[in-house]
Amino acid sequence: MHDNLLSVIITRKWQLAESYHAVELQTRSRSELPSFDDGACITLVRDNVIRKEKIYPLCCFTSRPSAYVIAVRQDDDDTAAEASDISLSQGDEAFIVTPRSPAVILDGGTRSILFAGGVGAASIAGIANRLASAGQKFELHNFARSPERAVFRKELDALKSEGRVHHHFGLDADRVEQTTSHAMSPAHANTQIYCSGPPAFMDLIERQARGWVYPANIHRIVLGDTKNS
Repeated sequence: MHDNLLSVIITRKWQLAESYHAVELQTRSRSELPSFDDGACITLVRDNVIRKEKIYPLCCFTSRPSAYVIAVRQDDDDTAAEASDISLSQGDEAFIVTPRSPAVILDGGTRSILFAGGVGAASIAGIANRLASAGQKFELHNFARSPERAVFRKELDALKSEGRVHHHFGLDADRVEQTTSHAMSPAHANTQIYCSGPPAFMDLIERQARGWVYPANIHRIVLGDTKNS
């Protein structure tokens, strides 16, 4: 259960990439919403009675004080763990919980490796933006089925002057595992690992990272059903 739910309405919706959409949320009075750090996410409750809720990433590049923009996946693919099963149409009412910001280690002597899958790219883009704003170098690996399904690809590419950004398209499970393993090998024990995406993807990253870094240095940004958080 959540206390202090804030009522919002869906004011706009547009496509971010193939099968992915941005959904804008505002209060009816268009009042200012609680501030959040880049990379944050919110829990959205579609029905306050039956408590149907999911966690969505906040889009730091398009949100503003009077409007949150979240990234959602909406298609018919049953295998996608983050696929949306909550109706989000313009004019719908919903309730949100105060944004939750992930911990980001801002230490010039620390290396950061970021991994994004699917809609998790929205959260990872925010974390990369925070690292870039602090003048810290990073390495980012973004995975998508195709260039057309890559969320925030242009925004991530704009950070290439601050860190190394790699896009990986159309890889099968074995090649994803090989690619992520190579990205972490070798990694110093103090390296910070950030990941966001489908649960199986994050499980893979965490399992590999535990062979290189301290467990406390592995940061999962969990999205989707709250039972996975």
